[in-house]
Amino acid sequence: MVSTNLSLNFPELIEVFDNIPDPILVTEFQADGFIAIVAANNAAVLHFDYTVDELMSKTLKDVTVQDIWEKMNKIDIQSFLEKKYAKFESVHIKKDGSKIPVSVTLRLLSLKNDRTLIINRFQDISDKKDIQTLLETTDQQLQSLFTYNPDIIFMLDENGVFININPAGEDILKYKTAEILKKSYTDFVHPDDRARTIQEFNDVLNQQTVQTKLKIIDHHDQVLQLDITAVPIIINNKVDGAIGVARDITKEREVKEKLLISEQRYRSVLENNIDAVLSFDLGGRFTYVNEATEKMMGYTEAELKGEPFIEYIVPEEKARTISEYSKVLNGKAVQYETCMFNKQKDRVYLHVTVIPIMVNGNLTGVHCIGKDITELKQYEEKLNYMAYHDYLTKLPNQHYFHTKIKEAINTAIEQRSHFSLFFIDLDRFKALNDALGHDYGNMLLKNVARRLKRYIPENAHIFRYGGDEFIILLEDTTKEKATELVEYLMNQLIKPYDLDEMEIVVTPSIGISMYPRDGKDRKTLIKKADNAMYHVKRTGKSNYQFYSASIHNRIIGNFELESLLRKAMDRNEFSLYYQPQIDTNSNKIYGAEALLRWHSRELGLISPNEFIPVAEETGLIVPIGEWVMKEACRQNKEWHDRHFPKFPVSINLSIRQLYQTDLVERLNKIIQESGLDPKYLELEITESMTMDTETTSLILCQLKKSGVKISMDDFGTGYSSLNNLKKFPIDYLKIDQSFIKDIAVNDDDRDIVATIIMLAHNLKIKTIAEGVETSEHVQFLKSQDCNVLQGYHFSKPLPAKDFEKWLINWNKNN
Repeated sequence: MVSTNLSLNFPELIEVFDNIPDPILVTEFQADGFIAIVAANNAAVLHFDYTVDELMSKTLKDVTVQDIWEKMNKIDIQSFLEKKYAKFESVHIKKDGSKIPVSVTLRLLSLKNDRTLIINRFQDISDKKDIQTLLETTDQQLQSLFTYNPDIIFMLDENGVFININPAGEDILKYKTAEILKKSYTDFVHPDDRARTIQEFNDVLNQQTVQTKLKIIDHHDQVLQLDITAVPIIINNKVDGAIGVARDITKEREVKEKLLISEQRYRSVLENNIDAVLSFDLGGRFTYVNEATEKMMGYTEAELKGEPFIEYIVPEEKARTISEYSKVLNGKAVQYETCMFNKQKDRVYLHVTVIPIMVNGNLTGVHCIGKDITELKQYEEKLNYMAYHDYLTKLPNQHYFHTKIKEAINTAIEQRSHFSLFFIDLDRFKALNDALGHDYGNMLLKNVARRLKRYIPENAHIFRYGGDEFIILLEDTTKEKATELVEYLMNQLIKPYDLDEMEIVVTPSIGISMYPRDGKDRKTLIKKADNAMYHVKRTGKSNYQFYSASIHNRIIGNFELESLLRKAMDRNEFSLYYQPQIDTNSNKIYGAEALLRWHSRELGLISPNEFIPVAEETGLIVPIGEWVMKEACRQNKEWHDRHFPKFPVSINLSIRQLYQTDLVERLNKIIQESGLDPKYLELEITESMTMDTETTSLILCQLKKSGVKISMDDFGTGYSSLNNLKKFPIDYLKIDQSFIKDIAVNDDDRDIVATIIMLAHNLKIKTIAEGVETSEHVQFLKSQDCNVLQGYHFSKPLPAKDFEKWLINWNKNN
């Protein structure tokens, strides 16, 4: 029943008011400014869900959302009073707190008793609001679809000019949106498709939906394939343009074309493939094999049909093969490698591609293409061998060594055993390689490798570490056993090598480190063995050395020695000592050899055996050798000017000096500046410097033209042979003192010396014997007609002043 604070005398009117379907409130302004509810129909009671009494105790503000109420109060009151009408939207609050959007219509009603009432009529607009929200959401969704769609979405006006395009259009066409909006769609269409596309656009303008594929050209002149669906834009029953979606199918088209070609070749693949092509049923039994399969397996198709293929797989591959095959039964193609037995029970390695056979979406069988990779597997094994072995010597290489020494360390830890590392470097290998060429160098390395393999024991492993370096890993050993082996190897390695009918002697320098005494890890052991070998190199080569702490100090000392050597010439620390050479026939002075001495300010007198190897290695031997040449010429010219007997002074040339391009020019300049007659200068070369016969011969001939004499020092210990001497302009052969030392007691040495003298004389070459220390030496050498003698029997090397005194005294007594 309607609740009202009004006095109404018309029951019929009240009944009508109570049954109006829209909620109606009658309100009245109060003195306190509130708007009181003075009447409400049944629809209003239901609308607010309050009881009659509860509703009548409320004000309009109590049942209206606060911010909406504030907006309502902003209505132009004067306009409402004049028009007596207002309409707006509001939000009511029901008893349970829920909110109802409403449309409010106000009517101002003036009564005869001077009361002014406001008729508030409401309409629930929840549905309208839901629709509005839906429209807003839909608009946002459409905007997201437009913005984030990976396909091109575009709009054209009725002239075909772009009026909108999404970001995907920019990405695919490689144009900015601003550039695209200035263009017609025909600007992008490939000439091949342009005429057709114009017709299709006209179809859209005629209110048709068009699906088409066409080629377009992007900003980088790349041709793309697009799949386009275009529909007309119709506004007020008029076509205003077109909207379209374009999907880039360039890659997809390429794939389809390839698939089409594949399908066309399908039967050829099956029947004529050089690889094995096989088919299986769902139980893994053979249903088809091609001719290549028959050849590979040795079975006919009839023999294989109906047999399960898994029975032919080698045992260790069965589990994995079944696992891969199960993937194919789930519709997935797979590739893997496996191995099977052929009819002869030989292993055949295969790379297989296994493909499900799908017919109308159902799996009906399996295809398999098997490529025979047996040779490839063998090649891989060969590559693996090559990765761990040196291609030249066939020895295990450095990579293999690093693996092996790890194993050796682990074994030594487990068994509490010892092992040793021999670091072997070939002496003068670089000189041989430079002189004779890499072919001879390679031949020598192979010969050394064969000799090492022949003579190492079973518990030793030989590796080529690099260049002319070899490493021997001797397991389960002691220092005593290592010493026995290294001395045995030294004796074997110094024996001559026959390289293409050329007899070559090469000596090794060997450094040895012991596990665990010298180190417990690979790097330390290698470093210390290398240090020991380096020490051998510096102290004369052709020897071996176990690592010790003192070696490390001496290596450091060598670097200090190099630093001091660089300062020696500026400090005038070098001097020449002279050792006389005696003519065997006249017993007179024949000549003298100038020998370099160094008296360091810091270290005192240093042996040539210590500083000469450092000078050669660092290249300082070149300026030092030039100083020797100048000083020897100066001193000999001074002796001549002082009326001493005239005789040649010999000096040693290093291999670095010999191969200087301007050696002859420098020599001529020194001789000219000194004023010495060049016939009184003798240049000594070592036998090892003559390996490159042609080059050496050319250089020596040029030196001979300068008027100097040439002698070959240390003959019999190097690479040369008497036959090669015919090619060199040699004046003297100096027989190495190692042969002279034991001629009194050793028949072999006597025979060697006698043979050298005889053959040299036959070649019209004079001989000089070094290391003459006893009267027995003198007697034997004179008996063999050796021309010149040199050694401590006559005098040790002397400074210039002392040599002058010796010379005066010798001449008096002879």
